[in-house]
Amino acid sequence: MVTSNTILFTIICVCGLQSMILSGLIAFKKPRTLANLFLAILVFFYALIAINIVVVNIMKDYDLLHVFRYMQLEMIYGIGPALYFYTKCITKPKFELRKKDYLHFFPLLLEFIFYRTSIYRTGSDGLYLDVMPTESYIYLTQQWLGVISIWTYSIASLIVLKTYQKQIKAYYSKIENLSLKWLQTPIIIYVSYHFLWRVITEIDRFVFEKSLREYYFLPNFTILAIITCWIGFKGYLQKEKEVVNLKPFEEKIKNSNKTKDQAFLSKFEKLMITQKPFLNPDLNLAMLASLLELKPRPLSSKINQNFDQNFYDVVNSYRVEAFKERLRSDDRDKLSLLGHAYECGFSSKSTFNHVFKKMTQQTPSEYLLKLKKAS
Repeated sequence: MVTSNTILFTIICVCGLQSMILSGLIAFKKPRTLANLFLAILVFFYALIAINIVVVNIMKDYDLLHVFRYMQLEMIYGIGPALYFYTKCITKPKFELRKKDYLHFFPLLLEFIFYRTSIYRTGSDGLYLDVMPTESYIYLTQQWLGVISIWTYSIASLIVLKTYQKQIKAYYSKIENLSLKWLQTPIIIYVSYHFLWRVITEIDRFVFEKSLREYYFLPNFTILAIITCWIGFKGYLQKEKEVVNLKPFEEKIKNSNKTKDQAFLSKFEKLMITQKPFLNPDLNLAMLASLLELKPRPLSSKINQNFDQNFYDVVNSYRVEAFKERLRSDDRDKLSLLGHAYECGFSSKSTFNHVFKKMTQQTPSEYLLKLKKAS
C-alpha cells in the first residue's frame, strides 16, 4: 500500500468515473455497433483498474481491506480481447463475432473465479510482507500472465491496423479520415504502460526493497485514468465511417522484370494528362476504374503490376508532379505552397508534406528554394 493522496485520488476518481460514464454512452451510442460495445468494455475495464486502486487504499485506511478483497475486480484478461476485437470491427466491414471467438474471453471467467478464492486474498495481502507466502507468487504469476495477454493482443491489434492502413491505399487517394491512426496511440501507450509498470515494480521489489513505491505508484494510476478518459472521449466522438470491403484489393505485385502492359499505361497516362482526375481530392479506385472503363479489382492489379506502387502512391505521384509544375510557372507567387498543394488534389498539409518528402527526399520549401536559386 501507499500513503493516501487526496489530490491524486480525486483525479483518479474523476477520470475513472468519467470513463465509466463514457463507456456506457459508447455502448448505447447510435447506431449501436459491435465496435462500440468492445470499445465500451475496454474503457470500462481500464477505468475499473484505476478506481480499484483508490478504493483499496481508502479501505486500507479504515482497516477494511479484508472486506474489499471479497469484492475486488480486475478484468485484465478482458482488456486484450476487447482491444483486438474493437480493432477488427472498425477495420473490417460486417465483422461478426463467431462462436469460437468467445473462447478469447474464457481466461476472463477464470480470472473472475480466481478473485473469489482465498489464494487471491492471501496472495495479494502477502505482497506487503517481508517474506511473501506461496500464494503471493501465484498471484504475481496470474498478474504477469495477464500482462502478457495484453501485450499479445495489443501486438495483434497493431498488425491488424497496419494491414488495414496498407489496404486502404489500394482503394483511396485521401486517407486522412480513414487511416484510424488515432488508435495506434492508445495501443502503444497501453503496451508501454503495462511493460514499464511491471519493470518498475520488479526493480523496486528486488533492488530497492519497495522503498520507491511512494514515488511511482499513485502517479502511474493517475496517468492511466487520464489516458483512459481521453480514449473514452475520443472513441465516443468518433463518427461511423463507411469502409468498403478491402479484401479484393490486398494483392500487391512488385516485380520489375514483369512485362508492362503498354496499352494500359498509354491509356492511363492519357487520362491523367487530359482529364486530370487526380485533382479531385476524393478520387478513389472505383471512380478511376469508371473513367478507364474497368472494374476496380482488375484496375488495382494493373496498377500494382505496371507501376510497382499502390493506387494511393500512383495518384499522389501525379499530384506531386502537378505541384512541381505549378512552382515552375510564372504564377507560383499568387498562392502559398499549401494553396498550390490544395489545387493539385491534396486535402491536408500533413499528407502533402509527408508524400512530397517521401517522393522527392526534400520538403516543399527546400524544393522551392532550389528552384529560386536555379532561376
